[in-house]
Amino acid sequence: MLGKGESDFWRRVRLYLFGFIMGLIGVYFIFGTRGCKSLTPGMLKLDDLVTKTTFQYNDTATCQMKCQKISDDEIKEAFTYGKVDTKKSQSFHERYPLYNFNGLTRNGRNLNVICIERDSITRIIYVHDQAMKDSCKCP
Repeated sequence: MLGKGESDFWRRVRLYLFGFIMGLIGVYFIFGTRGCKSLTPGMLKLDDLVTKTTFQYNDTATCQMKCQKISDDEIKEAFTYGKVDTKKSQSFHERYPLYNFNGLTRNGRNLNVICIERDSITRIIYVHDQAMKDSCKCP
């Protein structure tokens, strides 16, 4: 037979599990299928950059995109599925910060993109497919 202390313990465990499960259900209904990935500062910044009204490409970036056959849509996918490399990026607190990030496309390409944020414009200055050798002769 169980003593008074043991039955009290299992009752508390069941009550705790019931509350925990109810909390999980509540969190699911509040947040849905949103993941925590979109809550990191780097991911929030990439979302902000991709929603800018205008993309401008530097001459070097345009040359690299033509040489490596990278389209504008792939750049936007890289922003969507990318990750900011904070060690290679310049300070987030400058007036025109420089962001270096790596992003995947649906075709499986891993792109390295460097861009500068200027007001409502995202200026892309470097694009490189990391699987390809850098054989382009761009200025």
